[in-house]
Amino acid sequence: MGLSFYMNPMAFAVNTEALAKINAPVPASWEDLLNPVYKGQIQMPTPQSSGAAYKIISSLVVSMGEEKAYEYMKKLNPNVQTYTSSGTGPSKGVAVGQCAIGIQFTPAFFKFIDEGYPLQVVFPKEGVGFEAPAVSIIKGAKNLEAARILVDWLVSKKGQDVLSEAKTFFYPVNAAASLGKGMPAFSELKTVDVDVDWAGKNKKRLVERWVNEVLPAK
Repeated sequence: MGLSFYMNPMAFAVNTEALAKINAPVPASWEDLLNPVYKGQIQMPTPQSSGAAYKIISSLVVSMGEEKAYEYMKKLNPNVQTYTSSGTGPSKGVAVGQCAIGIQFTPAFFKFIDEGYPLQVVFPKEGVGFEAPAVSIIKGAKNLEAARILVDWLVSKKGQDVLSEAKTFFYPVNAAASLGKGMPAFSELKTVDVDVDWAGKNKKRLVERWVNEVLPAK
C-alpha cells in the first residue's frame, strides 16, 4: 500500500490554430470526437505500450459499459491519426500542430500552454479517469524516520507547493496547496473512478480486445 501524493486526470488538448485551419469546433465531450471533421486529427497513446492508454480504455468501460465503450472506440478509430507508443506522445504532437487534438494525462498539456503553445485543455463532460501515484515506505527500511519525514513532507502544504512551484502541473492531494497556472480545481472535474484491482485483472483481456476489434475498425 502507498500514500497518494498527487493526481493526474485525463483530458483532451486542442490546438486552436490547427482547429481553425480545418474550421472545426472545440470538442466538449467524448461523443463530440466522433465528428467526421476530426478524421485523422486525433493522437492518443496505444494500450499496447502505455498505461495511460489503458486508463482511457478502462475509464470508458466503467462509464459506458464494456460493449458500448468498444463500439465507441471502433467509431473513433478513423479519426485517430496515430496511436503513440508513449503516454505523453500526444501532447507533443498537438503542441506543434501535427494533429488538432491530443488525449492523455494533463501535466504536459499545461506545461506546453505555460510555454506559449496554442493549446486549450478540455475535460469531457461525460467524465474522465485519473491516476493517483503513491509513495511507500519499504518494510525494514534502514532509515525509517527519514522516510517518514519525507512522506509527511510530500503531502504537506509546503511539499505540495514545491511540486507546484516546480511546474510539475500535478494536482495536489492537499486541499490547501496551490494549483499550477491555468488548472481548474480537481473538485470541479467530473471524474470516473476505476477500481484498480478490477483494472489489473482485466487488463490483458481488454487490451487484446482493443487490438482485435478497435485497431482494424474503419
